[in-house]
Amino acid sequence: MRLLLVLLFGYSLCAMAQSPPPDWNERPWPAAWITASCAPATDFAVVHFRRTFDLPSLPDSLPVMVSADNRYQLYVNGQRVGMGPARSDRLHWRYETYELRPYLQPGSNTITATVWNYGIDRPWSQESYRTAFLLQPRGETFAELRTDATWSTRCDEAYAPITGSRERLGTYIVAGPQLRIDGNKLGGGAGASNVEEAAVPLLRANPRGVGTEMYWPLVPRQIPPLELRPLPPPAVIREDRRVGPFTDTLLPAGTRDSFLLDMGQLTNAFFRWQTAGGAGAKLTVTYAESLFDADGGKGHRDSIAGKHIRGVYDEYLTAGDERTYTTLWFRTARYLQVSYETADEPLRLRGLEVEEIAYPFREVGSFTSPDGERRIGDILVVGWRTARLCAQETYVDCPYYEQLQYVGDTRIQALISLYVSGDARLMRKAIELFDHSRMAEGLTMSRYPDHTGQVIPPYSLMWVMMVYDYLMHTGDAAFVRERLDGVRAVLDWYRRHELANGLVGPTPYWNYVDWTPEWPWDSELRIGGVPPLEGGSAIISGQYAMALRAAGEVFGALDFTEDAGDYTARASAVTAAVQTLCWDAGRGLLRDTPQGTTFSQHANIMGILNDGLPVPKEEVLARVLKDTTLTQSSAYFDFYLAEALRAAGRADLYPAFLDQWRGYLDLGFTTYPEKPGETRSDCHAWSSSPNYHLPSLVAGIRPASPGFATVRIQPAEVADFGYTAVVPTPRGEIRMVCEPRPEGDRPRYTVVLPEGVMGEFVGWGLRESLGAGERVVE
Repeated sequence: MRLLLVLLFGYSLCAMAQSPPPDWNERPWPAAWITASCAPATDFAVVHFRRTFDLPSLPDSLPVMVSADNRYQLYVNGQRVGMGPARSDRLHWRYETYELRPYLQPGSNTITATVWNYGIDRPWSQESYRTAFLLQPRGETFAELRTDATWSTRCDEAYAPITGSRERLGTYIVAGPQLRIDGNKLGGGAGASNVEEAAVPLLRANPRGVGTEMYWPLVPRQIPPLELRPLPPPAVIREDRRVGPFTDTLLPAGTRDSFLLDMGQLTNAFFRWQTAGGAGAKLTVTYAESLFDADGGKGHRDSIAGKHIRGVYDEYLTAGDERTYTTLWFRTARYLQVSYETADEPLRLRGLEVEEIAYPFREVGSFTSPDGERRIGDILVVGWRTARLCAQETYVDCPYYEQLQYVGDTRIQALISLYVSGDARLMRKAIELFDHSRMAEGLTMSRYPDHTGQVIPPYSLMWVMMVYDYLMHTGDAAFVRERLDGVRAVLDWYRRHELANGLVGPTPYWNYVDWTPEWPWDSELRIGGVPPLEGGSAIISGQYAMALRAAGEVFGALDFTEDAGDYTARASAVTAAVQTLCWDAGRGLLRDTPQGTTFSQHANIMGILNDGLPVPKEEVLARVLKDTTLTQSSAYFDFYLAEALRAAGRADLYPAFLDQWRGYLDLGFTTYPEKPGETRSDCHAWSSSPNYHLPSLVAGIRPASPGFATVRIQPAEVADFGYTAVVPTPRGEIRMVCEPRPEGDRPRYTVVLPEGVMGEFVGWGLRESLGAGERVVE
């Protein structure tokens, strides 16, 4: 019996040692969400959390799961481990997992976290419940490190919000508050209370779907950490000249003055000011995308003479010791103005560290051309920089003013990402977030996450197009199947809003289409960019038909044949109604509405894309490009104008279409703006469409079936334009070289497809099958 007990005891120990690790997504966590007694629940606060522990020896591993509300920076023994949580919504609160082993040391160790809540002034993209922090070790060991009352807390009184930037600048800016940081109170300085108290546990942490309440329903981070890399310091500007990089600078006592810095290109970064001395001094750092002239215009972005800076700013009150000052989250700037007021002693600025932050895309795809006259390389460099500044923990419309993820922007941004990097993770997150945003009536939010809420019904149609794009470019059928109910809901909302004549006309919410002068901002209704709608809109009906057709392809690819047939038939019916009711035979164009007198490029672009015209598409395209009396497309809808070139068989016009991007280069833009002319934002990724269209339209490389299982290559028929295009796909890289012939005949194409990929080459009167490996078409 004694032997049996020993054997059983030994077996139980072995079973415990080999038991599977806990599934942290299916049970409550032992850790509690904690806060500080000194911290207000929902108002502005910066709180430090600390836990010290001893290690006789270093463990093989110490993974922990971490989250906070609003945001945190995590440190171990003074080394930064990470930051988060990745932005999401209240019902899908993200946590990160970190391996702490590289940061540990034998003996005493300290985990610290700086958590901030920007309160009512938080970015509109930031959702929140209340100030709190969470840390849970993943393994069975080190369980005592979980957040509970054994953690200590300290409220940091050094930080205060500076509000009113929106009113002061007279523009829509919702990316969070400016900050005043008092060095006398910073980091436990002489002016700080330095009171540490035991943390206050709030409630147990629960993964999503577990428990009775949904305070912070936890789900794991689904994208990689943002990338941080050092950049050279900006150039100093003196007497309207750039005189070299910023270095150690002494600001005399009793002085009030300013100086200007130029990063050389628009940048998202942490700016860390290293100081010494200067007790009682104040630094005010203003950030701007560009400088302004006396009339409020921007002009050439490199020009300095006669210009001034306007923008958001931070204030640093220096304490007189050696210290580094920076903000909790990054700032966006090309130009920085440093205004200073020193007191009785000089202030030494010992240096400025600049650390860029971005989503870690890697450039895999490319489009290169030896033809320097076209400036293709410069166009693509600026386009990719624009796209990277607008790719953070979500895609964002612009990094300076809003940092909001809009569907219309995001569809274009995601296609750029796919063709340059092949990384679909941020796109996948965007599609999922918009699906989570859907209202009970069926529509998605137009931007999300967003603690205010906004609905643009045509953007819900663009979300359907994103689902189609994702399936075609990734082949991830399982993920797309989970989105089908959302696709149905959006299209059913539009079905319910069809007019008796078969078109879609005025509907609830903001029917934004494009920023054009003909569709101005209405200060009373607080909307703009809306075309005529009465009696049905050819433009929005065309977008509806395009989404229906895309849905038909998605449902057909996933073997939902009845749904596929229904959506395809509805697309045809809506397209026919637009043609019947809006075609003007005298002008050979579609009107914006059945009884209206206005005409736009937009309506006719949709007619071309939907194959819904009674005359050849290339005839209508010629009128669209030539007739300047039409309402012209702007930066957003230029994407669809380029798509119309392809649909009409005139992709050969696209190289000349790039003149507007060459114009941006001529004006010194280092990123592409929201729209041509005087524009609020100098960085809007929807304007980076050449990074997608050069490989997909000029080289003509596009998936013919989900996941690039088959490919269709239909290059623009341009005889004098040589290039090499590389497109990343889930199956490997597709490569094509176009070599013009001296006599101007059909170019020679060399196509290389990855293993297992079949396709066809279409163009120049040819239709040839392609297989894996290299194939020459001439």
